[in-house]
Amino acid sequence: MREAAPPLKNLRFLVLDACVVIKLFELGLWRQVCDRSEIILEDTVVAQEAQFYLDERGEPQEIDLSQDIQEQRVSVFSVDVDALKRFLDRFDPVYAERLDPGEKESLAYLFSSNDPCVICSSDAIVFRVLAWTNRQDQGLSLEEVLGAVGLGRVLPEEYGKRSRLRWTRQGQQDMIRGIGMKP
Repeated sequence: MREAAPPLKNLRFLVLDACVVIKLFELGLWRQVCDRSEIILEDTVVAQEAQFYLDERGEPQEIDLSQDIQEQRVSVFSVDVDALKRFLDRFDPVYAERLDPGEKESLAYLFSSNDPCVICSSDAIVFRVLAWTNRQDQGLSLEEVLGAVGLGRVLPEEYGKRSRLRWTRQGQQDMIRGIGMKP
């Protein structure tokens, strides 16, 4: 009797922003998304940014990703200082100062990597950067990720596709106006 092949993951190399990791824990969907996606997280997101979430009673609960990392459900990467500097040197303060450390490093990885990855965020600046650099196809909202892995549900606006599209359009307009990038 042949052994069944493991199911294919719906999304490969999904880089999650800290706000998305936290929201997945709040929704109780973290494990299902890990099982259905190949997730990579930036070290700063793991070590500093995604530390706790609020449960249904509003009580803080610790986020401990160590077992997911140890059991290889989640991969962790670090961006070297030179790659980060090259990435940030492209942007003027209008953009660069709006990126938090995990976003800077995740986007720097996306821009310097050959991995076919996408970034999932709820932060407007991430989608503006992706649009400005003509990489809008490498950004997804949490709503889109959950839909792609069969866990779709109604989410707050900032986690939705409409929000991603709005901020993508803003990034495209910024590009036309010359706002955000150094000449």
